[in-house]
Amino acid sequence: MIKKTVILMVVFGFFFFTFLNSEAQVEKPSQILEKGIGQYKHENYDEALPTLLDAVDENPDSTLAAYYLGLNYKQLQNFKAAIPNLRIAVTKTPKIKGALIELIDCLYRYDELEEANKWILEAEREGIRPAQVSFLKGLVRQKEGNIEKAMESFEEAKKLDPTMEQASNYQIGLAHLKEKDFKSAEKLFDQVALVQPSSNLAKYANEYIDALDRRRETAQPWRYSFGMDWQYDDNVVLKPGDESLAVDIADSSDSREVYTVQIENNRRSDDNKWGLKNQYNLYISDQNSLSFYDTVVNYSSIQPNLYMDNSVLSFPLYYSHSIVDSRGYLNNPTFGTTYNYIHNKENMSQVFLRYGYKNYLFTPSSDDEDRDANTFDTGLGWFRFFDKRNGFFSFRYAYNQEWTKGDNWDYSGNRLSATALIPIEDLLKITLSGSTYFQDFKNVHTVFAENREDIVYTASTMVSYELNKNMELRVQYTYVRDDSNISIFDYQRNIYSTGVQLKF
Repeated sequence: MIKKTVILMVVFGFFFFTFLNSEAQVEKPSQILEKGIGQYKHENYDEALPTLLDAVDENPDSTLAAYYLGLNYKQLQNFKAAIPNLRIAVTKTPKIKGALIELIDCLYRYDELEEANKWILEAEREGIRPAQVSFLKGLVRQKEGNIEKAMESFEEAKKLDPTMEQASNYQIGLAHLKEKDFKSAEKLFDQVALVQPSSNLAKYANEYIDALDRRRETAQPWRYSFGMDWQYDDNVVLKPGDESLAVDIADSSDSREVYTVQIENNRRSDDNKWGLKNQYNLYISDQNSLSFYDTVVNYSSIQPNLYMDNSVLSFPLYYSHSIVDSRGYLNNPTFGTTYNYIHNKENMSQVFLRYGYKNYLFTPSSDDEDRDANTFDTGLGWFRFFDKRNGFFSFRYAYNQEWTKGDNWDYSGNRLSATALIPIEDLLKITLSGSTYFQDFKNVHTVFAENREDIVYTASTMVSYELNKNMELRVQYTYVRDDSNISIFDYQRNIYSTGVQLKF
């Protein structure tokens, strides 16, 4: 009897000691830590940071202080600082199991995927929030490039927790995008948008749906556009600014109707390694008074493209034929190469090289005025995209050379230009562009007895409003100033335009 009593007392004492010991490990926050936790819960993250840092300094072994400091750093998007604190919260005693999910998330965001996988295995062994762990595993696998396994994890997450269906479907949709399975991606984004239409995920899903719609339209093999514009040009004939040189010019301004047609055909190989872009453009300018400036331009191009991971190499071949006042004016075949390199979603650079021949179809007034020429162009550019690639800034430099038959037109040129397309809202856009063109003529002019030097400034602004996906209204103003050291070539010009463009 005494022996049994002793044994019972020993067992009771062991459990009592264990209970007391475990209770002793339940951390009670200090006043500083309580204050920091309160600031964090009220989302005052900037104020909470110094308080929680003081709490950690006060008790470096406190897993609770480390946990909330890690959470606070995470809310401030400082994942690098959050990771060591959350690591303390899951490795020291008492262990905070909820910190494990937060640690995996931060490691994923900071691209520490190997360690993230380690803690994912730990969370699976301990059975901590299985649905969230499966979701995070999918994110990690997706970032590792294992798309098939990532989709399996997202599917598992929504089976374990139906409330995660929207988030999982969204990520599966992104995975399908990476696999170029656009049909499946669009179907899932539709589901995401229907579950909670007012949620942020639904908003992002709708943006992807719009992007896929635009891609589908762009991928159509045939595309057509038709434009009609009314223009007023205050210097159609390029009347010089020096009035003494223009006494015989009575009318220099005129209005006109401009019609444009574009037909485009695009083809891509099944493996998206190469493509062919064919295009035809027609430009008709019908002057209302100065009919001898009526212009018709036929322009066609064939452009083979080679598509690589982050770049496109093109070999365009162009041909244009111009008619002025119902008579042939210019034939201009050109061929070249263009290389576009996509650095990331926001930045693209470009280099190009072209060679052509200009054959003017009229008899020049003298051999020195013969403008038939071999032409050479080269240059580079940079594009900066923004607003989900709906807008961009671009800067370009180009050098060109014309070797003309007549001495008076042999020149080299340097052009600096910039363009900005700025979306004001979904349907309203503003395009701003400007250029400075330095022309250096090589020979002494046979009439004016000096080397001609021109600087041509061009500035333009256009406001466009999309009435629907097939119709756009446009208003444009263009200013041209040719500053030449030979007065007869010195002029300025203002062009006002308004019209509509139809796209199919």
